[in-house]
Amino acid sequence: MRMLIRFIWRVFCVALVCAFAAGLLGWPAAAGDRNPCLEAGNLTQNCGFDAFVDDWVGEKRFQIPVAWWYFILAGDPDYRPADDTYWGAPSLWLLTDGEPFTAGIYQQVAVTPGVVYQTDIGWAAVSQPDFERKLGLDPTGGTDPLAPSVIWGRSEWTTTRWPDLTVSARATGPTMTVFVWVHHPRAYGQDWVFLDAVGLWPDPNQPAATVTPMPSLTPTSRPPTRTPVPAQPTPTATASATSTPTATPTDTTTATPSTTPTATPTATPTPTLRPPTKTPYPTRTSLPTLVPVAEMVPANEDVDDGMNSGSGPPALLIVVGAVAVAASAGSAGSWWLRRNWGAKE
Repeated sequence: MRMLIRFIWRVFCVALVCAFAAGLLGWPAAAGDRNPCLEAGNLTQNCGFDAFVDDWVGEKRFQIPVAWWYFILAGDPDYRPADDTYWGAPSLWLLTDGEPFTAGIYQQVAVTPGVVYQTDIGWAAVSQPDFERKLGLDPTGGTDPLAPSVIWGRSEWTTTRWPDLTVSARATGPTMTVFVWVHHPRAYGQDWVFLDAVGLWPDPNQPAATVTPMPSLTPTSRPPTRTPVPAQPTPTATASATSTPTATPTDTTTATPSTTPTATPTATPTPTLRPPTKTPYPTRTSLPTLVPVAEMVPANEDVDDGMNSGSGPPALLIVVGAVAVAASAGSAGSWWLRRNWGAKE
């Protein structure tokens, strides 16, 4: 039994040491749940940032992953390839020397309208905790990261190297844009962030939207064909020697029946609300009349001047008795002393 306990204790110690070492060394057990580039149906090009292209602005060189583009909203960070990544070098390296910045990259992806797509990043390691990283999707395919149409996911400010920054959106057109946002409000010197493995794929948990066809603008019914009215023959005027006057017809006006006045409904008087009748309180029974103490003493007995209390002896008699006893005791004591001490002398 002791050997079994020792064996279990040794196994527990070894497991504890391995777990501690894995946390310090960053072993694969602590990596993200998945590699976005290996997701089924991934649509981003150069998902793992395996190739870079140069873009010169004046004398400054920007090295950008192929099929991606960059945006800078504040500061002037450098874009370079680096080996710091878990998913296989190279990675994208954004860095400044003591200057805050807000920048990132984006890619326009061909999608199917009405389908929900999901994006995620596999590597987003930072050198300082004051780095915000987040992902965004523009369902309309725009390239402005500040546009109101961009749907942003949660922000990560900790130093974790593989944050869960997943975000989903439904495509409204044939193009959707993936944004990777980095915001560094305070600089301490050589501050940098490493980005790698950004994918986009249809979200299997969201059904595609049903596209309702637009109604045709062509009318389905036509107005009825009008029947032409035959031409009326022109009447020929016949000369008459004697002109016979034509009697003018008398307009018979149809009497309009008199309108029967509608009886005005009698207004129903609004009942006056009255307070409910109060229930009278029950008649209280009077308490018995207390007899004063002075009336409880019989009329034929004398009352001492405040010295009597109840039925006991008066206080003055007690005091007089005590004085008499004390005087008798003193006299007896003097007599005893004179007798005894006087005999001895």
